[in-house]
Amino acid sequence: MSRGIIFGVGLLALTLLAFLCIPRHLPVTSSADPHLRFTATLENGQLTLSGVVGSAEAKQAALERAQELAKGGKLHVRDDLTVVASGDAAGWETLLPALLAPFSTLYHHQATVSVSGHTVTVKGAVASGEARTKLLHEVAALVGTSITVQDQVTVAPALAVNLPSGQAASASSHQSRAQVQSGLDDLLRGEHIAFESNSAVLTPKGRAVIDKLIPALKRAPDAVIEIGGHTDSYGDPDYNLQLSRTRAEAVRQYLVDHAVTSRLTAVGYGSTRPLSPERTRAASKKNRRIEFRVKEER
Repeated sequence: MSRGIIFGVGLLALTLLAFLCIPRHLPVTSSADPHLRFTATLENGQLTLSGVVGSAEAKQAALERAQELAKGGKLHVRDDLTVVASGDAAGWETLLPALLAPFSTLYHHQATVSVSGHTVTVKGAVASGEARTKLLHEVAALVGTSITVQDQVTVAPALAVNLPSGQAASASSHQSRAQVQSGLDDLLRGEHIAFESNSAVLTPKGRAVIDKLIPALKRAPDAVIEIGGHTDSYGDPDYNLQLSRTRAEAVRQYLVDHAVTSRLTAVGYGSTRPLSPERTRAASKKNRRIEFRVKEER
């Protein structure tokens, strides 16, 4: 009898152990890990990928596409993505490279594309209602009917955000020369496009200032704009004239490389047009500058 009792107790213990432990290791039957999520944020020249994906392959594909976009737009990519191996990856993971496409349409000062569960959210601003409709239609066609597209896209017409309130109403129809000039002047107020000493090489701060102008210039693609380079009065006048010209050309080329289609010309004035006649350090810094002049169409 003692052997039978021992056997029965042991069998009962094994049964209870199986009941308590085995279900914890059964496969998950849901379509995807509910914790999987993805966010791409573009702000101040940095494209940040964050969230949780279910495979290293999905992460790598998203990063490679982000690097391609960054190369064309001179952006910095930050990788904050985490990989958590999941038996059933989210269906949208294969779409991640394509879901970065909206960043070619959204204004780059701040934009976000995020995916969580069965919802894709697109947030940012575009140049026109037509651009907004096209963008949302493309995203909806990409993700299909099983995923909802949440629209947080706004329309910011050409330079409207930079114009006085009385001028903003007419901005959506046409930008006059004065309006474009006013918008550029507002963006450049208190800023300085800087170069390396005695060089036409833009400093990081100088590039950052130009980056602020790019969205505004893209919203005025038909504008005729002169980029004027100016130096202080120290040194040989011929050298200063050449330096001012090469610096203006460096700015023009930077804008062209960033897909600005305005009609841009680069002109060097040397030290012939000083803002201050004084020969002080502050005056010299003020005189060394790049100016943007919006001209009448020809």
